[in-house]
Amino acid sequence: MDIKKAIKKQKSSFKLFIFIMSFISLMIPFLVLLTGKTNVFYIVYLILIELLIVAAVIAMSNNECLRFKCANNKLRIQVGILKFTNILLCDKVALIHTENTKENMEIIIVTDVRIRNKQIRPINKNFKKKYPIAYHEFEKIKKFNCDKNYFFIVIKKGGYLKYNLLDVIYRNCVKAIYTDESIKNIKIARGQLKIEK
Repeated sequence: MDIKKAIKKQKSSFKLFIFIMSFISLMIPFLVLLTGKTNVFYIVYLILIELLIVAAVIAMSNNECLRFKCANNKLRIQVGILKFTNILLCDKVALIHTENTKENMEIIIVTDVRIRNKQIRPINKNFKKKYPIAYHEFEKIKKFNCDKNYFFIVIKKGGYLKYNLLDVIYRNCVKAIYTDESIKNIKIARGQLKIEK
């Protein structure tokens, strides 16, 4: 499947999900009133179902939300419905790695500058355990720059939109080293490879 078709399909399925959830949340109270079953048990049950629907919509919206913009050597990435903004300096990005494929792809970005970003964390033992391939490449970088401190951020949300972000990173972070896994996903982002079904 082509990445543009995958993104289009993702957006249309999200709209369909919101429509169905909205329809269900409106129909359930209407059906309760229509049947006349308005005792305490049914009202409590109705409120519980409505809260579960709202929680599902918030969770899905949070998972789908990814915005990014690159200008003047600054890459701004907004993740989730609370729009936590992460600012990365393009020429300070040292390593790009990806884990998994399709909508579950994770983008791991290693940088040597931390600009007041709460989601950017220092590289530690957990990073080594969770992302061994990225850590192996990181060790090569660290050999030449042992005096620098390095940090990482993982982009998990956004579904197929992460492929567009990966393409923007590739075009702007020219000094970064890209792992084989990230190169494969960049080729998908650029339409040179298709997503495996």
